[in-house]
Amino acid sequence: MKTKITLLILTMPLWTVLLMGQDETTVPSQREFVEQTFTATTLINTQTTKVMPAKSWSFEMQHRFGKVGIDSSMVQEFLGLDLPATVRFAFGWSITDRLHIKVGRTNYQKTYDFEGKYLLLRQTTDFSIPVSVALFFNAAVRTERFPNVPANAYFADEATPFAYKSSHRLSYNTQAIISSKITDNFSMQLNPMIIYQNLVPRYYDNYTAVLATGLRYKFGLRTSFIAEYAYVFNNRGRDFFDPFSLGIEMGTAGHVFQVFVGNASKIIEQHAYTNSGLNMADGQFLLGFNLQRYFWRK
Repeated sequence: MKTKITLLILTMPLWTVLLMGQDETTVPSQREFVEQTFTATTLINTQTTKVMPAKSWSFEMQHRFGKVGIDSSMVQEFLGLDLPATVRFAFGWSITDRLHIKVGRTNYQKTYDFEGKYLLLRQTTDFSIPVSVALFFNAAVRTERFPNVPANAYFADEATPFAYKSSHRLSYNTQAIISSKITDNFSMQLNPMIIYQNLVPRYYDNYTAVLATGLRYKFGLRTSFIAEYAYVFNNRGRDFFDPFSLGIEMGTAGHVFQVFVGNASKIIEQHAYTNSGLNMADGQFLLGFNLQRYFWRK
C-alpha cells in the first residue's frame, strides 16, 4: 500500500499536466513557444526540460571535489581540490529538436550510463500551455570488481547463499520533468522520479522514489542563480541528508558553465539520490562544477 501511495503522489503532477494541457497539435501556428526556460540540460544534478539543439552534439564534464568543513580543512585541503573527486564525462547527440541521447562514464564504481530525453510538451508565451514536460530515462552499468563475499552472506530470504550476478551491476532511472518559465528571469521545475537498482542492501527496497525541485533566476545578461533540492521518500537509512545545492550559471550560445556548493558527492541520479548527502548543518560541504559544450553538425 505504501508503494502504491508513493507512486501515485509522484505521478500525479504529470497526469494533471497531460489532462489539463492542450495537445500541441491543436495550438494555432501563430502562438510562440517559450525559449530558454533553462540554459543547460542539467541543473547541477537534476535534469531539466532543455533538450539539445537540433543537428548538434555535445561534450560534458561534471566534477565534484572532496568534502570539507567550515574549519581548518578548507585551507588544508584547498577547498577539497586536494581530495579524491568524482568525475563524469559524457557525449550527447541530438536526434531531433525534441529528442537526444547521451553516453557517459563516471569514476564512481567505474559506471557507464546511457540516457535519452524526449520533450513531450512545450510551454507557450501566452500561457495557454503553462508548462513544458520532458520524459527522461537512464540505464547504468557498474563495471568495477565486486568485493569478496563473506562466507555467511545470504540473500534476503536468509536461506540462499549470496552470490553476485551480472544483473546486479544494472540500475535505472525514469522521470518526468515539469518546468515553467514564470517570468523572463525566473524558472522553476519539478522532477518526480523512480530509481531502480538490481542490488540493494538487506531491508532496502529495489526502487527509490524521489521528488526533486529546482529554480533558476537570471540576474545578468548571461548569468543566473541556480538551486535544487531533492526529497528521497524511502531507503533513507539512519542520518540520511537530502541532496541540496546552490550555484551560479554562466552560458553562451555554445557552452554552459555551472559552479556550485552542495552536499551530494555523486553525480548520476542512481548514485546521488541513493546515498546520503553531507550534513551541511554541521558545516560540511563540497564544491563542484559542470561544463557543457555544444558543437554543430551539417
